[in-house]
Amino acid sequence: MENAEHQQSQEQFRDQLRAFTQQHRAGHWSGSFADFMEHVLPAAPAQLARTSHQYIWDMLRWSGKQRCALFADELFGIDDALNRVSDYFKAAAAGSEVGRRLLLLLGPPSGGKSTLVIRLKRGLEEYSYTEAGALYGIAGCPVHESPLHLVPHTLRARFRDSYGVDVGGELCPHCRVRLEHELGGDFLRMPVERIFISEAGRSAIGTYAPHDPNTADIADLVGSVDLSRVAEYGDEGDPRAWSWSGTVYAASRGLLEMIEILKVKREFLYLLLTLTQEKNVKVARFPLIYLDETILAHTNLAEFRKFLQESENEGLLDRMVIVQVPYTLNYREEARIYRKLILSAPAFRNVHMDPHVLHAAAVFAVLSRLHEGEERDVDLAKRVRIHAGEDVDGVHPNEALRVRNKEKSPEEGLSGVSPRFVINGLSHAIIQSERHSISTMDLLLALKDAIENDARIESSRKRRWVDYLVLTRKEFYMPSVPMLNTITSANASADMYNWPGSDRHSGALATAAASSIDSSSNSSMKAILDT
Repeated sequence: MENAEHQQSQEQFRDQLRAFTQQHRAGHWSGSFADFMEHVLPAAPAQLARTSHQYIWDMLRWSGKQRCALFADELFGIDDALNRVSDYFKAAAAGSEVGRRLLLLLGPPSGGKSTLVIRLKRGLEEYSYTEAGALYGIAGCPVHESPLHLVPHTLRARFRDSYGVDVGGELCPHCRVRLEHELGGDFLRMPVERIFISEAGRSAIGTYAPHDPNTADIADLVGSVDLSRVAEYGDEGDPRAWSWSGTVYAASRGLLEMIEILKVKREFLYLLLTLTQEKNVKVARFPLIYLDETILAHTNLAEFRKFLQESENEGLLDRMVIVQVPYTLNYREEARIYRKLILSAPAFRNVHMDPHVLHAAAVFAVLSRLHEGEERDVDLAKRVRIHAGEDVDGVHPNEALRVRNKEKSPEEGLSGVSPRFVINGLSHAIIQSERHSISTMDLLLALKDAIENDARIESSRKRRWVDYLVLTRKEFYMPSVPMLNTITSANASADMYNWPGSDRHSGALATAAASSIDSSSNSSMKAILDT
């Protein structure tokens, strides 16, 4: 029976592959500009005249309204940041000045910045295969430019009256030379085709990662002379002899991702800010090259604070829209992050975990991200529960709302333990375990070991984080153990808790954990092991 179900599942997947192939093959179109004007444009002129910001905003709405389904299974607990990103594209799509600003995602490592950008790129790729997301470009154009750029300036007012949309932008130097030399100026004969967004195919998505500033060259962004073609065309100034391999050309009509943008040379920054504000770049030998693309950059807090200290960067900062992407302070959402990472890791597939492991890890992580004041342990525990949306005795709803809005501590979530640190601790616990199972005590011990052996963490913070492990066990794990044991006795089944044996209840786990720690353990860890 199980084998038959397995075969049926495989056959269903093969059917999905065939349907996917047919869907992605059906949308291809090519023809002359005259054909495009007659057969394609009349059906949806506003759709075919969209800017990159409008296109991305339409994609976000297509994928699931403003709390975009695009992110639902990948990003957890950062709804505020996602809403701010959506607001940026909404405002930019409406034609406001926001569209002339570079969007910068700012946050701690492993906070979701890169994942957010990746999901946007995958969404654009999929959207371009739908009828709503159809894009058309001049065939053979190195910047995939809109065929509407072929409409002469003297006829654009008449075009607006006829189709109800404006035409913006200039023909690129490469297509201008083709039009003059190959088509004798007859722009109606210029070939047009439907284009599909693809990061791998360098079509409407470009990604730039900084490298050694001493060897970085602006040509990485804007290209350079292709010496192999100079002999063919006889002039270095011929656009056909130019290498259009720069990242800004690949991103035209779509999205340019700048990884760790504040690590690039200053001349790179000025080029990018001019591009986003004026929609053009200037390279030697050519007039201004019109490019319509959205620049989405991200960086970490350390680089940003260093950037802020240099007064000459004030003008650059004024041309950026900065969206903070902090760690989540909701331990339930944090646990979902761990579950996602665990499900994708082969090392965890045959490992059983007790029901409290991920929540305990998440509580510890959230405690490390809260404002480090003079609060008592009970106050910290209350704040953790408030951020998780739980009702807390003695706390007025208005006060809870102020805590969730971080009115007193606006920088909460911008530092502390990262999801990556916790997953490393879980991996260590698996390696140390001989039972192919992890208890909450195993996790706490593994995290303690990771803290004590991390040279990046100063001593005072190590002690504080170990105290958070104590607090996690005391306030969030131990109160639920009696209930867990009652359920275990009633059902007489440890398997339902993913434990390999019924004798491994919490007391036995704590005893086993205690026996594995030598007498030199510090007082905080003794408290953790005290049952």
